[in-house]
Amino acid sequence: MAQDLMKMIGAMRQTAVGNCRKRIEDAARKAKGMIGSDAPEGERENGSVPPPCGVTSILKRKHGL
Repeated sequence: MAQDLMKMIGAMRQTAVGNCRKRIEDAARKAKGMIGSDAPEGERENGSVPPPCGVTSILKRKHGL
């Protein structure tokens, strides 16, 4: 019984870690695409000064990281 629960908890943990890694990789790819674009997103929307385009700034703005 206890071994079954430990196996289940381990499987759930691995699934959660995998999902988090996938989300981080997706966010990194999206941020990398935003940095490489010619016109920053903020400039396209309202013509104002473009926001900082560092990876950390983009992740904070888009994902609250």
